Amino acid sequence: MATRNTHTKSSVDPQSRRRVYSAPALEKGLDILQLLAEEPDSISLTEVADRLDRSVGEIFRMLAVLEQRGFVRTSPGSDRYQLSMKLFQLAHLHLPVSRLTRAADVPMRRLALSTGQSCHLTVLSGMRIVVIAKHDSFRDRNFSMRVGAESPIFASCSGRIFYALADELSRRALLGWMVRVGEDTAAAAETEKRAAKIRRSGLLEIVSETVAGITDLGTPVYDHHGGVTAALVIPFLHRLDHKDAQELNESRRALLEAGREISHALGARTDHK
Repeated sequence: MATRNTHTKSSVDPQSRRRVYSAPALEKGLDILQLLAEEPDSISLTEVADRLDRSVGEIFRMLAVLEQRGFVRTSPGSDRYQLSMKLFQLAHLHLPVSRLTRAADVPMRRLALSTGQSCHLTVLSGMRIVVIAKHDSFRDRNFSMRVGAESPIFASCSGRIFYALADELSRRALLGWMVRVGEDTAAAAETEKRAAKIRRSGLLEIVSETVAGITDLGTPVYDHHGGVTAALVIPFLHRLDHKDAQELNESRRALLEAGREISHALGARTDHK
């Protein structure tokens, strides 16, 4: 009697099936990205080909596509390749931003209502500060940032918070990238000097360098690891009346309270300094 074959398609281990497949073009691209990630300096097309034991022609095509997609870039004034910040940005996009915005929604709404000022929440994405949430003031006249708006690190209050409270290795890496792409880094030293005060007070206050009549009030938002995961900012719009100073002081207090509440919701210690 014939023996029935019991090894049907559904009984094959999915992991085993996946291991037999090969995607040479994808593997080539990943090899290039890994090589550039491990290389401290920029590297030429010929050097990439030699290191990966590939022809110059096939590596050139792969690098051209990776450059078109923004994953690699050539050094200014040369044809040597280096990683862009896109992989770093994608990694940050994968973080639970939705959890962050959910944790911040109620405290931000309360902050806008209690102060009569708009507020916004930002994250660091590569070398840019990105607004991921906002709540507008109930007043007829207010100033607010658009969700998705980007700015250079030293052109914003929140960017200076991220830079000041980063560890030394991260600051050096950020500064190095900014120098390479021609970003203005004149405020770096002054921002580092403010780090201790920001940690102690939980607040950074600077007169806006881009909009007249605005004083930016910012506070860090910490995650459960104790790292700065976001910055909460009030672009305080000054009023020409006797209540302005009082409202500014009340906004500082309310901002700190909202920042602590969001940090607490993310698992951070409420007494973090």
